[in-house]
Amino acid sequence: MDGSIKNLFQHYLSQLEVIVAKIPPEKFSLTLSKGMFTLEMNAKIAANFALRGYCPLLKQSVVSFFRDELGKEAVQAQLSETIKYLNELPEVKQLDDTKRLKDKAGFSEVDLSQPAFIYHYIVPNMLFHISMVYAIARANGVDLSKGDYDGIHSYPKEFSFV
Repeated sequence: MDGSIKNLFQHYLSQLEVIVAKIPPEKFSLTLSKGMFTLEMNAKIAANFALRGYCPLLKQSVVSFFRDELGKEAVQAQLSETIKYLNELPEVKQLDDTKRLKDKAGFSEVDLSQPAFIYHYIVPNMLFHISMVYAIARANGVDLSKGDYDGIHSYPKEFSFV
């Protein structure tokens, strides 16, 4: 894996696919606590963040494969279509400190240089929502590992730090 923005997004979307594949369908409506997004919505938002970040770098309108349908299949379809679309986009070779990108973060207006937009807004938000999927699944008995999240770590099946 090289250090490109596109590859970073592709990697974590692929890891999210791995995680989602292991989650039983009945877990997608669960939340970590009251007032938070469901596991499903966190997965859909994470997928959207990749294109919310990458499309503006190419001066393209943001594309979304968000589906109103509910359930595991809708999440898997959105992830698959997002990854496919991202794969077809040209590589962004360099971020430009002089170019600004705008978005909305809740009720806040975001107006940041390209590097800050990607590394201080898009990537942390994408990883936050992937982490919520992981946390909700783990809190509800889904057998996931750190390796499922990052694609790097590996532990024996019965291993535990505690």
